[in-house]
Amino acid sequence: MISDLNSINELNKVEFIEKLGWVYEHSPWIAERSWEYKPFISLEDLKQKMEIVVQNASLSEQLQLIKAHPDLAARIDMAEASVKEQSAAGLNSLSPDEYEEFHALNNQYKEKFGFPFIFAVRGSDKTVIKAEMKRRIGLDQANELKEAIKQIHLIASHRLSDFIN
Repeated sequence: MISDLNSINELNKVEFIEKLGWVYEHSPWIAERSWEYKPFISLEDLKQKMEIVVQNASLSEQLQLIKAHPDLAARIDMAEASVKEQSAAGLNSLSPDEYEEFHALNNQYKEKFGFPFIFAVRGSDKTVIKAEMKRRIGLDQANELKEAIKQIHLIASHRLSDFIN
C-alpha cells in the first residue's frame, strides 16, 4: 500500500505502472497513459484521469478492458483483487444450484453482448448481483457497454481508495 498521493507523484513511469497497473484488471496500459497527467492534486483527480484514459481509448481497447475481467462466480484463476472482491460478496461459496444459475446467466449475458458481465460487487451479495445480471441482460448493446465501463471505473475507484490513503 502507498500511504499518500505525494508518493504516487514521485514515481517514475515504470514504477507508476508497476504500482498502479493492476487497478484496472489486467490492463496496465491505463496506468501507463495516466502517468502523463502527473502531478495528481488529489486521489479523486487520479481516479478521474484514469477514467479519461479509458474514455479516450478506442472501442477495441475498451472491449479488451471489459474482456480482461473474469466471469462473476467463475471457478477460474483471476487477479488477486478480483478474488477478494468476489469472495467478500459470497460468490466463492455458492451452492451447486446457485453456481449453475450464475454460470447460465454468465453464458446468456456473454452470448448477447460478447463480453463478461461486470459488476462492482463491493457491498453487494449474491442476491443483488443475480438480480442485476437478469436486469442488464435486457439492455441494448450500447447501453450495456456504457454500464460495463461505469462498473469497471467503480471497481478501480474502490481499489485505488484501498491502495492510497
